[in-house]
Amino acid sequence: MNRRFRNPAFQGVPLPPAQMQTLNRANALLANGQPGQAAPIFGGLAAELEAANHPRRAANVHAQAAHAYADAGQGPNALAQSRAALNLFIQNQMVQRTPVFYANITRKLNNKGMKAAADALAAEYGGKIGSVPAAAAVGAAPVHHGKLPTNCAKCGAPIHGDDLNWVDDQTVECDYCGSLIRAE
Repeated sequence: MNRRFRNPAFQGVPLPPAQMQTLNRANALLANGQPGQAAPIFGGLAAELEAANHPRRAANVHAQAAHAYADAGQGPNALAQSRAALNLFIQNQMVQRTPVFYANITRKLNNKGMKAAADALAAEYGGKIGSVPAAAAVGAAPVHHGKLPTNCAKCGAPIHGDDLNWVDDQTVECDYCGSLIRAE
């Protein structure tokens, strides 16, 4: 029996229009190569989601903020958002997402020359996070994923790039709306 894979963070309830507009604005800035402007918008939205008792959504948006700050070269802010995301991932027992995000963000921080931030995350969370899936392990042999669609089925955003956020060997998270997309 085939079950449709769904993102548990969204729990079938769409974001309110104002929050969706904020998310779209941040994603548009990110798509236009302005991660430094998108990052605080993601961070503000994550805090708003946390205050509204949507911790799983907040965790994913904190993760988006962390990646945007890292892309903008703002290590301290990337570290703060990474901590917020990891704390919520751990508290909400998001056992598949936690090690993948941890591996992705530490790799990005190292690749962008923010070794101090990556080392701080490793010192604080390395022992709290279970084993990293092979697809995300630093130095692991590359995993061959299936073919991804060119666009997200939910929001229509393009799916491409070397910096995709793989949730597991066959699932990637849309950078725009957070939907999970299965490879064929």
